[in-house]
Amino acid sequence: MEKFKIKIGNEERELKLEKITDGEYRVFHDEFIYEVSILKKVKKKKSEEQYRKENGIVYVDSTIGGIVLSLKKKVGEKISKGDPIMTLIAMKMETEIYAPENGVLSKIEVNEGMIIEKGELLFALDTK
Repeated sequence: MEKFKIKIGNEERELKLEKITDGEYRVFHDEFIYEVSILKKVKKKKSEEQYRKENGIVYVDSTIGGIVLSLKKKVGEKISKGDPIMTLIAMKMETEIYAPENGVLSKIEVNEGMIIEKGELLFALDTK
């Protein structure tokens, strides 16, 4: 079981996360236990690349499984290459996810506090 600190709005919370099976988790918060399921799974890519580009849209996938700690940008914002888009936390380590190219943030597929799997789509940038 792993401990995580997440921030929702301005409130910090500590959770414990236990994997039951693939896509099934038990989340412990205060005195409550929640069982959660991953409803949408993304096909794993054969490549270990973090992003792919199709028709001027850059799709950025997670290279790790973990929890979305914070979102730094919003859909519709103009983004420069290297801008931090979000922070993930896994095994008590925070990982910044940066924009791989210039563009407009056209889609964010995750929310703060969401549990994600490796290979899951995080966001898309329109580079046209």
